[in-house]
This record gives sequence, structure tokens and C-alpha cells, in this order.
Amino acid sequence: MDKSYCKAQSFAEAEKDNLFLKTDSLSERLNQAWYLTATIYGMDPLNPAKMQKHLSTLRKHSK
Repeated sequence: MDKSYCKAQSFAEAEKDNLFLKTDSLSERLNQAWYLTATIYGMDPLNPAKMQKHLSTLRKHSK
């Protein structure tokens, strides 16, 4: 376990290291969150995978 990742700190120090700044707009914070999510899952944030759009139907069997 990498212990250099977390450290004991005061609330003031933690506020300085806050990932999403309150001065950023909501759309900027969502873009930041998308970038982090795409990076974690190994996707290209600027060219995401296309969603599969298959249409399927279900039929009720008659007895």
C-alpha cells in the first residue's frame, strides 16, 4: 500500500488540496470529473467509446 498517497493534515491544508474548486462552474467540474473517470478506466476522454444501440423486442408467449 502506497502510504505517500494519504497523509494527516489539517482542514485548512485539505481545503487547499481540494480537487474541485468552488470557483469553477458546474460544467467545468463535470468536465474534470469526466476526465478523471476516463483516465481511471483507460478511455480517451476526448474520444469516448460509442454506445451500442441495438433494438430488441420481447413477445409474450401464448398458451
